[in-house]
Amino acid sequence: MKCLQSSHSNWVGNSQTKLHIARETMPRATNAPLRPTGTMMPLVVLCILFFSQYGAVPIIVPYETQSTDNATNRQIIVDVHNRWRGNVTPTAMNMLKMEWNDEAAKKAEIWARTCNQFHNPASQRNITNFSCGQNLFMASYSTTWEAAVTAWFDEIKDFDFGKGPKTFGALIGHYTQGAWYNSRMVGCYEFECPNAEYRYYYVCHYCPAGNIEGKQFTPYKIGPTCGDCPKSCENGVCTNYCPHPINYDNCQELTTKYSCSKYPELQDDCPAHCRCTNNEII
Repeated sequence: MKCLQSSHSNWVGNSQTKLHIARETMPRATNAPLRPTGTMMPLVVLCILFFSQYGAVPIIVPYETQSTDNATNRQIIVDVHNRWRGNVTPTAMNMLKMEWNDEAAKKAEIWARTCNQFHNPASQRNITNFSCGQNLFMASYSTTWEAAVTAWFDEIKDFDFGKGPKTFGALIGHYTQGAWYNSRMVGCYEFECPNAEYRYYYVCHYCPAGNIEGKQFTPYKIGPTCGDCPKSCENGVCTNYCPHPINYDNCQELTTKYSCSKYPELQDDCPAHCRCTNNEII
């Protein structure tokens, strides 16, 4: 496998800092909004498979066998992600189980069909209530979804948790997105682009988006496997997710200092932190 780099941002979070002014006792939030990562992600990686790289025998399959209209392929994509997520190193306390999302898959399909083999604007990936990250994979032949997803997660070999790439320029952004603890929804699509040099184009969207600026090298919480979900653990991943969105990046701070019941506007602005109070993973 060989990887190319582009100068496009991986994703842009659509969250903002909320200015709370309804109560005179409630200060204005001052945290910066979510932005594309500045340290790791000015370069985005586009992985491309070659027949001859490393002398490995490529996995070649008919293009039509990899359609995500097929429930079996959708399950394979989910299972491969969860197998990696449940066995990350170092182990994760709060890694959520990933599930298929049809809306995310449709957005991935729309982009794949353009045959534009760069990342699209983040606003085009959003699904209801959530922003989404994106991984891209291009090959000169049709391969399996397992091979494509594995290529992204193989970047773990170049990743030093909490620090970043082990060597300058090493590519790790696909891995950190795939291993982002609360990116619990995935939707993917493969499209054949007959006029492209690498004609088989694989796109996966992850929601909520990962690779958040300032946290991009800590995609999950280190600790005993399922340490944050001892009663809701399935093969190393947690099933006790919070279904509500995180609309603003300073919700944790605000809901820690101020009561959601006393300040109703918090319930609208920070639904995850106000409504998920039974040890759900946010």
